Amino acid sequence: MSHFSTVKTKLSNHDCLLQALFDLNLSPQVHEKPQPLKGYYGSSQGQSAEIIVSGRAIQARADIGFKWNQTSDMYDIIHDTYETVPRLGQDFFSHKLMEAYGKRMVRAKAAELQEQFGECNITEETNGSVQTLRLTFAGHQEVKQYTRR
Repeated sequence: MSHFSTVKTKLSNHDCLLQALFDLNLSPQVHEKPQPLKGYYGSSQGQSAEIIVSGRAIQARADIGFKWNQTSDMYDIIHDTYETVPRLGQDFFSHKLMEAYGKRMVRAKAAELQEQFGECNITEETNGSVQTLRLTFAGHQEVKQYTRR
């Protein structure tokens, strides 16, 4: 039977979450106040969220919602497993979304650190299932020469 489930996450950065969803071609809609989600049978089943991925974006009949949880200071994912798993895969939220979110978090942190350490170059390496982002900062190195007497 189709129904919404709520999944606790470690997603806390609003901008990085939005960018990750765009990176995954999910075109999220952002609302100041939680809006009702469309479920499989058309009703919201009492569920709402501030960030909504329309079911149409994944050829599903139910929306995906990201609702801010003030208790945990993280987003909860509200979705219908019967709709999302066949279209996005079993590990979409735990792997694909978290990978895209992680990359955005690293890039955001690198931009923040550039002020302190200079221009940053980011390279991406993949070794099997392990992906590595390497940050290289130009830095300001000061070289002093001393004359020996």
